[in-house]
Amino acid sequence: MALRFYGKGGSQTDSCPSVHVDDTDGSLVIVGALVEDPDVLAEIQRESHIDSHERAVRVPRELRKALWEALGGHDPDLG
Repeated sequence: MALRFYGKGGSQTDSCPSVHVDDTDGSLVIVGALVEDPDVLAEIQRESHIDSHERAVRVPRELRKALWEALGGHDPDLG
């Protein structure tokens, strides 16, 4: 596996959320805070199912540009 780093942010520590792309299959690998709020999880479940092996993570606003670039976009104006 070869992870390509795109950015980190949203934390004042070295353990910042981050965005990576796995070059072997093109999937995104995202590090973020685990969503444990039952209201948020219930809202997700209304539209989508979360399997027992899956987790919802929150990605901070500061990583929008890194996500866009990881998906192939270039220099977005995301405010």
